[in-house]
Amino acid sequence: MAEVIGLLGGRYSEVNKIVEVCAAEPCNSLSTGLQCEMDPVSQTQASETLAVRGYSVIGWYHSHPAFDPNPSLRDIDTQAKYQSYFSRGGAKFIGMIVSPYNRNNPLPYSQITCLVISEEISPDGSYRLPYKFEVQQMLEEPRWGLVFEKTRWIIEKYRLSPSSVPMDKIFRRDSDLTCLQKLLECLRKTLSKVTNCFIAEEFLTQIENLFLSNYKSKQENEVAEDTAKQLLM
Repeated sequence: MAEVIGLLGGRYSEVNKIVEVCAAEPCNSLSTGLQCEMDPVSQTQASETLAVRGYSVIGWYHSHPAFDPNPSLRDIDTQAKYQSYFSRGGAKFIGMIVSPYNRNNPLPYSQITCLVISEEISPDGSYRLPYKFEVQQMLEEPRWGLVFEKTRWIIEKYRLSPSSVPMDKIFRRDSDLTCLQKLLECLRKTLSKVTNCFIAEEFLTQIENLFLSNYKSKQENEVAEDTAKQLLM
């Protein structure tokens, strides 16, 4: 339930004025309460990883885990700073905010806000004005193996974190979906636009089993720790 952060890789077409987001590379965060900043070392590593895959750094993302994906004043300031740095030479650089468990959202689909910061200043002169824009989903086939391995890496990295989401927990009081089922529904909605349902369902089953096996391991670790404590007592 802590904020996560990372870089977006892709391409910008000057002719068509289109930014294509093709990859998301997670970074470590330097958390300060609910806010988070990108760890400089992991930012460099993420940039290099995207470059190896043939992508430019064209944006950054972070999460608002359980509240609206609207930019805070700090988000606006961070976007303006990144935009100034990465947009040298005429490139575009966007900000993306993802809200997976917004308490105000009754649907099992994560909310996403994309924005850029203009040169216009707010009426009180305290910040530059952000502009939200709509996005369209690309119809390219996902690189299934890469997405699966990245999912495995994320689960392994965060499954024992004190701020990780219990995937067997009901994600809303008025819903019968667990957080894992909510995640799968969100993925299913996305994948329905890019491939046939048979490949998508097979992939979702693999993702579900990956979570279930890792959370089983987590429970086994907790049992082992409790047993060890009892023996010491």
